[in-house]
Amino acid sequence: MSVVVGGGDDDLRAPVTEIRRVLRATTPGTGLATILDLGAGTTQLDQTRHLMIGAVEELTGLRLGELQALTAVAEGVDHYRAIARYTGQADAAAAATVDGLVRKALLGRHHHPAEPNSAAEPTLVHLTPKGQAVLGQSEAIRIRLLDTLAQSLSPTEIDQVRSAADALRLGRRPEMWRPQIGGAAV
Repeated sequence: MSVVVGGGDDDLRAPVTEIRRVLRATTPGTGLATILDLGAGTTQLDQTRHLMIGAVEELTGLRLGELQALTAVAEGVDHYRAIARYTGQADAAAAATVDGLVRKALLGRHHHPAEPNSAAEPTLVHLTPKGQAVLGQSEAIRIRLLDTLAQSLSPTEIDQVRSAADALRLGRRPEMWRPQIGGAAV
């Protein structure tokens, strides 16, 4: 899976521009009742997702934004601005998240290899062994929660969920996919 973490605002505007183009080019459908039912169903899915995220946060002691930042670094992102783009946070929020993760010893700081001034404050981050363990733990918790949820569904319902997820996933370009603890990227 590739992740576009580009350095400019154009990278962030492209999906919004595409969404606006699609909305302007389409006409509303005639099945308003179906759309309203789908909206109610997605509300229930959102509530389930929030419950799962809350459980992962409670069991790991980390906020979702912290878990997302750890995931970003695990995927190769190494600067707070790139973490902000990856997670959808503001630069200042990502910087504060990174500082907190460094204090918790989940991330470490290092210099860029081309940095000539070794006395300068390091600007890049990497996962520490403790950070890798916590990220693995959070993923295991998420999988166990999904397993618990799946056990409450019939095989037919699981197939329906899988089909719906596949249909939604196929409607998105791979470069827009971002892994996220607790569910699909927004």
